[in-house]
Amino acid sequence: MADAETAEPSTALDADALIAEARANTALDDFGADRSFLTGYRKLVEAVEAMDPPPQLRASAHHRILALLETRLRFAEDDRLHPEIARQDVGVPLVVCGLPRTGTTITYDLLCLDPAARAPTEWEWYVPWPAPEIATFDSDPRIAQVQAIYENWLKHAPQLADIQRMDCTQPGECNHGMMYHFASSNFPAEFGVPDFAKWLRETVAEGQYVSHKRLLQQFQWKGPKGRWTLKSPQHLFDLPGLVEAYPGAMLVWTHRDPVLTLSSLSSMIAGFLAAFGADKDKTAIGRGVFDMWSAGLARGTRARLDHPDIESRIIDLGHAEIVADPVGAIERIYDRFGLAFTDEHRARIVRFRSESASAGRLGRHKHSPAEYGIDPDEVHERLADYYERFGHFLTPAQKD
Repeated sequence: MADAETAEPSTALDADALIAEARANTALDDFGADRSFLTGYRKLVEAVEAMDPPPQLRASAHHRILALLETRLRFAEDDRLHPEIARQDVGVPLVVCGLPRTGTTITYDLLCLDPAARAPTEWEWYVPWPAPEIATFDSDPRIAQVQAIYENWLKHAPQLADIQRMDCTQPGECNHGMMYHFASSNFPAEFGVPDFAKWLRETVAEGQYVSHKRLLQQFQWKGPKGRWTLKSPQHLFDLPGLVEAYPGAMLVWTHRDPVLTLSSLSSMIAGFLAAFGADKDKTAIGRGVFDMWSAGLARGTRARLDHPDIESRIIDLGHAEIVADPVGAIERIYDRFGLAFTDEHRARIVRFRSESASAGRLGRHKHSPAEYGIDPDEVHERLADYYERFGHFLTPAQKD
């Protein structure tokens, strides 16, 4: 939570009042033709207030929601002034979509080392307007702005440094972008909001990939270009929607024992909730993580069974394989999709293993299922179909 956010009023959030405030702040009125984001938006506002949140959390939510609304207004104005943005072809993306904490980040980072790859950076996802530009891409003032927020999170929850990279210039996750559609798993991770989490795991959010694609068009309009390389565990919730938006998408599904992934993710979310001033009941966190991601895993697995075209575009990788032989794992992905694995890409991976802080973080994150009330027997029972089908990918690697 940024300190400035605590200055917001502590009165109850009101959906209509927030929209009016966003319009006043931007002097813009039109949210564009697609209003499907309003469903998740109103669910989120209701869910925040349903918790009777402390002032710090309400202020953080107010600040974040208002910024998202203002960005949507500015995007609609860009569309009015520059209709060519939304006419751009975004090509065929390479998408990492395994459960959180299964090696998705390390796989994503390795894929993004390809000189031909283009990944949205974390600062782009968090502040996508105005459109990034090639000439100032590495010196954009938003980098310092977002990094300062990260540093403030670390001040409140220093354990986050051992859990994930906190560098906003690195490739970012699509669930950050899904916040602009108010359909992101980030909201439960940052604010708790169990009512919103329940809605998210039970709903396919209409229109979310319209918003997602529009963000990619924004990033490539004036910014760097290349083959889009993307990542988010949240794609598991709507693989049909993903491939409808991006015909030909190449999908990389990473696997690890869900007991370990749920424990690791619970620990990570506890850190974020500490940073945002939300409830940190560890058992409640573990239950929320289990319910959310067992639903996502089940939905993704079902999509593979029901849609042969989705099954045919997936390569499965075990966490242990990625950790033990990252060059071989990436080469196997490229072979699967007929992509050129260059000597430069190979050399970058080798350097990454020896020099990257992300690679050096492996083994430093300590957590246990019991700490978060996660019962391995319950996990195995609820996810029996997953274990039966993908159990051969779950050989343990070193801890994360």
